[in-house]
Amino acid sequence: MRPLLCLLSLMIAGPAAATGQGSYDFAPAVSLMQEVVAGVPLTGATLVVSRDGVVVHESRYGNHLPTTRLPIASASKWVSAVAIASLVDSGLLGWDTPVGALMPDAPVDKHAITLRQLFSHTSGIGGGEGACLNDPDTTLAACAMQILGSPLAWAPGTCFAYGGSSMQVAGRMAEIASGLSWDQLFIARVVTPLGLVATDYGFNSIAPGYLAVSNPRVAGGVRTTARELLRFAQLFAQEGAWNATQVLRPETVAFMMADQTGGAPYATSPDPDSYGYGIGLWRNRVDAAPAALEVASPGAFGTWPWFDRASRAAGVFFVRNALGNVEPTVRTLTRQVRTIVGDGQPLHADGWEGKPMAAGCSARPAPANGF
Repeated sequence: MRPLLCLLSLMIAGPAAATGQGSYDFAPAVSLMQEVVAGVPLTGATLVVSRDGVVVHESRYGNHLPTTRLPIASASKWVSAVAIASLVDSGLLGWDTPVGALMPDAPVDKHAITLRQLFSHTSGIGGGEGACLNDPDTTLAACAMQILGSPLAWAPGTCFAYGGSSMQVAGRMAEIASGLSWDQLFIARVVTPLGLVATDYGFNSIAPGYLAVSNPRVAGGVRTTARELLRFAQLFAQEGAWNATQVLRPETVAFMMADQTGGAPYATSPDPDSYGYGIGLWRNRVDAAPAALEVASPGAFGTWPWFDRASRAAGVFFVRNALGNVEPTVRTLTRQVRTIVGDGQPLHADGWEGKPMAAGCSARPAPANGF
């Protein structure tokens, strides 16, 4: 039976397809992908990498196809952040627009919370997920008001508490500011300019096409493909442009990658070794400024999109599995890719990794699903 077991292992671990490698040697990355696919094991996985907006590597493993569509959990935060940012660019919202300006019926103690705080986990709203986020029969408007009706866990701006509830409120502010439902504004502001055909907030649904939902999980409900998720990282690599369309202003992209926590100590954080949090993004590496060199938005199901400014590489590790099973591998993988496409630069030549955010807020349970 031993030869048969070896053959089955190779069938699971071997790439289903590898394209677009050009002059780069992705053999180390492919080897690492094969190890994690066989070792976890994973039923399927995809790695796709671009540099300067051009795909330079794509490999698929197991049952993954180019059309494989998966829920991406908290990787959704990056996707939703682009929609919010486009409204800011249009002047319909401001990063410092307070809740009370658009939702005067919210409890008074929530009126001063800003859009920036809602999308950087510093709003004072407790971490984790509000119960209404799992209710498909309610609306985004009703869910946001329910979240705002709960007592604040901290004063706004004083603590970093990772979770999806605050972004649900930001989504409702976007609806009010635009006069559109979340799905309508997402189609107009993101789907159409990026040419997406498989990205929506259908989460676990297997329904084809675009699925509109009345209560989209702004921070965690996106389903998409590896190639389409890559476009969000490519958007940052190209300073807000996609093809001939300037989706976001370059200065907006820079703002989103800057630390927006105001130095708030963390109460709950699945990534305490980060250099703060931008708008829907973790800052994993920084330079001396400290400007972000690498940003990422991993999800609890293992999918991990990232952009590395130093090597000009954008990538997506695409999978559905527990993040804890793949996170160490993906962190190594992003460093490998940086070396492969970054002219062989030493891994730590242009930044630092592993410096924790400051602790200090009262300890509370970490989000149940991690990212």
